[in-house]
Amino acid sequence: MAKLNGGRTDFREWVDKEPAPDWPLMPLTHITKSIVAADISKSGFVEPIECAVFNRPLAYFFYGRPAYRVSGDGAIKAEAVCPCCFIFDANLIEQAEAIFAFDTGAFSKRLYKHILPEEMNVEDFSLEKDKARPNKLIKKSFGSRIDYFHGNIHAIPNPHSIAKAYEFHARSYLQLVTSPGRNEPDDRICSIEVIFGNSVPLSGNLRAIIAPHTLWADEAPWLKELETNGTTIQPYAFVPGRHPDYYQAQIESMAGDLLKAWNLI
Repeated sequence: MAKLNGGRTDFREWVDKEPAPDWPLMPLTHITKSIVAADISKSGFVEPIECAVFNRPLAYFFYGRPAYRVSGDGAIKAEAVCPCCFIFDANLIEQAEAIFAFDTGAFSKRLYKHILPEEMNVEDFSLEKDKARPNKLIKKSFGSRIDYFHGNIHAIPNPHSIAKAYEFHARSYLQLVTSPGRNEPDDRICSIEVIFGNSVPLSGNLRAIIAPHTLWADEAPWLKELETNGTTIQPYAFVPGRHPDYYQAQIESMAGDLLKAWNLI
């Protein structure tokens, strides 16, 4: 059974060889469909849901970049299924149950089996609850926050140059995130995952939400309420019939603008 913490220590030891960079913590993101975003906004909480990977209710976020994709492969025709991106204050990470180097769901689905040997467990890539490790891992692999934000795998050095032959997990991780090919998993492969075991309140934590422009133009009450409480509302252009990748690209662009304005990338 997968574990939230523990596992072999080799990967964490490799990460900890990198001095903590002089960077502030990066915000956390949570992406979901607009209909669920409305539920979250009205309730005031991101609630944990049952997780098949760890067999317990959990809430999933990503560190420093909006990596999650909403489900469905077809064109998006209605606002209800458009993605919304919540951007949370970086200090929220202090309440995390666990932090992982990559998307644990994809690991569980064996999407990484082309690189990671089956003897490696997901908990081997846990960063545990050490809030300094995400920035260490970014500095060690990508070199800068901006390259991490853009998922620029070309900024990552050759695995053999920054991980020794006996550092099996580090080399495997680096080979995984730089693996080429049309059938590779998406950029969640190189996005740091942050997991919460309890409800995450919006109050005091939510900095911004990126949502379809039509919801904002029509003055969705839950968006207006968030704005009243100090949340930045960042609308993106909703064009019915576009592929989900179109909306993901817009969210990434909007999130990048916000993080730049906050001097966080």
